[in-house]
Amino acid sequence: MRERFSFSIRFDDADMRAAVNAFVWRALFLEKPLGAVLPLALLVLSCVGLAYSGDAEDAALLFFGAAALLAIFVGAGWRMQQRMMREKVEQARGHLSSARLFDEGVVIDAGGAAPLLPWKSIKAVWPGDRVWLLIVATNHFIALPVERAPKAALDFLAAQVEAAQAA
Repeated sequence: MRERFSFSIRFDDADMRAAVNAFVWRALFLEKPLGAVLPLALLVLSCVGLAYSGDAEDAALLFFGAAALLAIFVGAGWRMQQRMMREKVEQARGHLSSARLFDEGVVIDAGGAAPLLPWKSIKAVWPGDRVWLLIVATNHFIALPVERAPKAALDFLAAQVEAAQAA
């Protein structure tokens, strides 16, 4: 196992909050916009149909009830991601954290056991200004602070993930 790049990383509360916000926003609305817009459009269409048939009160109840449920589920998921990220930041506090890129995958040392994450396990990389999101599942990501990362290391990471997904 040959190490290609190694750089120190710093987990910052504000950066991690921004990472969670970017993940939730992009996962809900940008990656699959039809999946977010279509149910809302069908809900509005149903409510308009109910209102047009003379059941305006039922339409309003349906709309506000569904909107409240949606807000509760999205808000709860968002808060859960924020809480999990805050726990990770607390775990890394006071430890030397680093990212090491190998030919086989990446190791992110953040104050705990750090297994090798193979490139094929990373489904996508969502670059950001200060934090890159390594998407490992539909609802799971790994935040990688990149302010201290050499550009060559980031290029290598993106190329390895792209190559692993193409294979």
